[in-house]
Amino acid sequence: MVSLQKISSNLHYGTTPLIRQCVTPGMMALHEGRTYRVSAVIQERKWVYLHTDAEIIRLSDCVIDVLLDGHGNPIQH
Repeated sequence: MVSLQKISSNLHYGTTPLIRQCVTPGMMALHEGRTYRVSAVIQERKWVYLHTDAEIIRLSDCVIDVLLDGHGNPIQH
């Protein structure tokens, strides 16, 4: 299994801030210098869940930084 940190360092072409309502599960996100996968977006509670193999965090931030591919689209994992 390839680690999320390895994916982010080799294949992404920058980040862009997206509002919480535009973030979807499967996107790769950057939070506090670490790379996470978006696992769920709960619009009613205004939460975004990010996870790695070892950690799950819940954010209530309005803007999430997502990783971009070579075409400028958010990376989906």
